[in-house]
Amino acid sequence: MLPEIDHPVWAEIVTGKKRFQSNRPTFNLLLQSNKMNYERDPSPENLQALIARTYSFLSQYQALFAGEIASILE
Repeated sequence: MLPEIDHPVWAEIVTGKKRFQSNRPTFNLLLQSNKMNYERDPSPENLQALIARTYSFLSQYQALFAGEIASILE
């Protein structure tokens, strides 16, 4: 089950403070893109937009990314 969108783990994932690799290149690309985007613009508004993007992606594809979702709260 996905953590709620306001859970602090999302900020850690977007900023790259919480690191993990996926076997799926699409998820790794999303994480890399988020980190680069955040480094260019670390504003709270951008952070929230990146969190929303990541949350939406994983919400939409929960069945495919079950392993990644399970590792988010580890």
